[in-house]
Amino acid sequence: MASVDKEKIRTKGKPRTFYKGENPKKQKGRGKLYGIGIGPGDPELLTIKACKILKKVDKVFAPRSSILAESLALRIIGDTVPKSKIRTIVFPMTKEKKRLKEFWEKAAKKVYKELSRGNDIAFITIGDPFIYSTYMYLLRYIKKLDKSIDICTIPGVSVVNAIASLCNVPLVEAEEKFAVLPLPNKMSQLKNVLNQFDTVVLLKIGKGLKRLVRFLEKEGYDGSVYFAKRIGRPEEVVAHNLSQINLNKKTLGYMSTMIIRSKKRKKKMNPALPKM
Repeated sequence: MASVDKEKIRTKGKPRTFYKGENPKKQKGRGKLYGIGIGPGDPELLTIKACKILKKVDKVFAPRSSILAESLALRIIGDTVPKSKIRTIVFPMTKEKKRLKEFWEKAAKKVYKELSRGNDIAFITIGDPFIYSTYMYLLRYIKKLDKSIDICTIPGVSVVNAIASLCNVPLVEAEEKFAVLPLPNKMSQLKNVLNQFDTVVLLKIGKGLKRLVRFLEKEGYDGSVYFAKRIGRPEEVVAHNLSQINLNKKTLGYMSTMIIRSKKRKKKMNPALPKM
């Protein structure tokens, strides 16, 4: 099979378009599940492949935190997918394992029901499907229901890449190391990580933003911090140091990301470039 983006394959006399990486020998009567990363918030950061698949699938499932809450994911794909194809899954804002297990089992059965009808389904997720996303949990329970379901995961622009580009900050160079992690419960844990890596990217900051800023101020990181919230959206917030972060806004920590660069990190000349 030629290595092209798409090609026509004749199955039972009817031509059908398959994209690179798909299995033309789709199971009879079963739909295909696509896990699609839709980027951090800017609709223009949707990949070409993501757009193509979103337009061709039969239904698109989007997660949201409550019945009344607006789904950021839906806002991103609003101009790409007609509302008639969209189905929402409301997931609970809880860390209770039993309740989460019950929810994901129910959600997986809902998606699997559509797959069993022969519908191709896309499950969208903010950022990349395999970086702290809801898709990973759905995938786990879908596989428990049926290991033979055809699955294709489409990568997306992660918030880690997005904040670095937004602030024009290199994450790593040469032999440097960087870490990506959710905000730890204890600042001592974060201190250990900062001592081991040249750059640290923090996700899932939430209510911990104020104690995080206070800790970084105490440790002398003011000029080594970059902060962003709701990247790519009209309500985007960006700060290039700690003093620019408005702690009076109680919800500022939600949907936010922070880059922390090591205080020991020195400016180095790129060895691949000649001296001027």
